[in-house]
Amino acid sequence: MAIPAAFLVASLVEAVAVHLLVPWTWLRAALLVITVASVVAVANWFAARAVHPHLVTSDVLTLRSGRDTVLSVDRSRIVRAVPARRFEHTTPGIHDGRCYLPGPDGTVIDIDFDAPVRVEPGTRIGSSRPQAVTGVSLHVDAPRDLCARLSMRA
Repeated sequence: MAIPAAFLVASLVEAVAVHLLVPWTWLRAALLVITVASVVAVANWFAARAVHPHLVTSDVLTLRSGRDTVLSVDRSRIVRAVPARRFEHTTPGIHDGRCYLPGPDGTVIDIDFDAPVRVEPGTRIGSSRPQAVTGVSLHVDAPRDLCARLSMRA
């Protein structure tokens, strides 16, 4: 969350600086429109994560990226769920048989499966065909709570 928050603060500082430093009204207005559009885009990104969260039921773990369901897996297939901070991936994707669903600061939890699981294709993970992964690294707000929930058996 630090990167989008910093982006929002920088956008506000930029809007004030442009208003004070640029003498042409038409250019100030154009730059303000661009700044507002970028702030709206960041707000939409936050909203998509809040409105379409990952889901854990007694039987199934459903992972999403924005409004797209990336994978649904039976909880009995989960062999390990541990907090693990990774900073190398900040965009969704599949690398070396692992699916990454990061937040703006990377991922905070690793989930491994007993056998490969099919990941649905979609533009958010950069794949046009289904792929199998042996694990997922993702960002959640409370990684220890999710690990505890996944380790409980129904």
